[in-house]
Amino acid sequence: MNYLGIDIGGTSVKCGLISPEGQVLSSRTYPADVPHYNTNLMETALEGAKSFVAELAGGETDPLLGVQKLEIQGIGIDTTGLPDEEGTVRGAVEHIPHYMNAPLGRVFRECFGLPVRVINDANAAALAELWSGSAKGCKQAVVLTIGTGIGAGIIVNGRLLSGAHGFAGEVGHSVIKKDGPMTPCGNPGTFEEYGAVTGLLKLTKSRLEEAGRPLPEEGLNGRVIFDLAEKGDTLYSEILKTWIRDMAVGIVNLVYTFDPEIVVIGGAVSAQDALLIRPLREEVRAQLMPLYARVFRLEPATHGNEAGMMGAVYHLLNS
Repeated sequence: MNYLGIDIGGTSVKCGLISPEGQVLSSRTYPADVPHYNTNLMETALEGAKSFVAELAGGETDPLLGVQKLEIQGIGIDTTGLPDEEGTVRGAVEHIPHYMNAPLGRVFRECFGLPVRVINDANAAALAELWSGSAKGCKQAVVLTIGTGIGAGIIVNGRLLSGAHGFAGEVGHSVIKKDGPMTPCGNPGTFEEYGAVTGLLKLTKSRLEEAGRPLPEEGLNGRVIFDLAEKGDTLYSEILKTWIRDMAVGIVNLVYTFDPEIVVIGGAVSAQDALLIRPLREEVRAQLMPLYARVFRLEPATHGNEAGMMGAVYHLLNS
């Protein structure tokens, strides 16, 4: 007995065969048609899933027979955007053409004849960490995914906090600087504007311009910024300190609101222990009241790129 996990992101679709215990038995990644999306993202995901099943099932091209051969009992899908209970994408995907209102749940059920559950990608990452990652055994946890935006999964009493309409956890849109720049969500100075990797890139460009320094020859991205700071470039080190202070403000608000046992940091930047995880942990503690600071925990996520698929299957199994 196995399950199919599908992670639909803005740049790729990942498919995995996952055991009931959460082990990823096999996986494949299929590129999305970026930047033009000439192929509909839902269609890309569906074709990727069909190809994945056919490959594992020895070339069986009938999806219904393929899942039978593989003993697949259900499909868990995580996606960028905000899916509703029926598995239809309802919000926050304006940058992806033709994806708003994509009926993922219905389309995948009709194709594979199996139960399907669809969940937001950040919530799926939180469930993966709850299942067998850094938040395992915790009843209260906040799992943040730091990337081009900031996503969050909030665990309360051992279960995902979904909210009245299934849209809880959009903490990236909370305001941390009321006089900050206006953002696409209609709020100024959001947590995402300052704390996401895109915020780090904007800050770096601004500081380089102020210092009269050119952009790095290799281009500007998160990896380059961390590499230059690690090599001792004091400007890049100061940039990271500013970014971490801003990120800490958003995390402090979450700690005061939810009193979690642990805050888990996911996304590619979570691999930066010395330059991000440890200083962020100390900065949050410095901003917290002593009562909270004494019990505060912050750790990197465990599951990396497999978190979405795993969390989507956990959501299916526990719905």
